[in-house]
Amino acid sequence: MIAVLAAVERTAVLVIRAWLEEGLGDGALRARITETPDVASAGRVETAADSEAEILAAVAKWLQSFVAPG
Repeated sequence: MIAVLAAVERTAVLVIRAWLEEGLGDGALRARITETPDVASAGRVETAADSEAEILAAVAKWLQSFVAPG
């Protein structure tokens, strides 16, 4: 039998569900953002956004926290 030692990888997931709401002018952008900072744990955070800037800010924050040491 051969023992294989696997390196421990930290893996995170970010899911963005985006849609345009009809009846609000040009179609208001909405998004539900689900973050799992570490798939090895059960924790997840859900937030909502209503603009491209808010969505981009959430993605940037998630990515910065993922690549940060620790």
